[in-house]
Amino acid sequence: MKHRGWIVLSGFVWLTGGISLLYKGLRFISYGVIREDSLASRFADVFGSASQAGTVILAMGLLLGFLKGRFVFSKTVSRVVQRILSLSLPIRFIDVYPRSYWILIGGMIGLGFLIKFLPIPVDLRGLIDVAIGSALVNGSMLYFRFSSGLSKKSLG
Repeated sequence: MKHRGWIVLSGFVWLTGGISLLYKGLRFISYGVIREDSLASRFADVFGSASQAGTVILAMGLLLGFLKGRFVFSKTVSRVVQRILSLSLPIRFIDVYPRSYWILIGGMIGLGFLIKFLPIPVDLRGLIDVAIGSALVNGSMLYFRFSSGLSKKSLG
């Protein structure tokens, strides 16, 4: 696979993970709206109802995800794209991502499993999943922008 293919593939991996986490987070927030031991029920008086509190939780997750995608993941995407572009053809899978990238991915998956066992409200788990999911979707769009900005001449 050539440079552009690896960049697009990376974008699709992030997009798939982001959509999956967004879906899971939305389910958790929705479930939290009907539970009495959730953040939404605790803040129902402040926001008018548990549903409106759930909407605020969702909006917070989307905002946090946007900020993380724009200011944290943008640097990661840029580094990975530059690494991919620096590789000579043919590019092997093992060469595409550095070891630190795999350690980061493993750490995030580990944190995801750890959150399952912590006693935190279900809609807070949803907020975390929505934030990370929307950040990944935002990051995937950066991969796609990088790939569309590459001219065929620059790829050899």
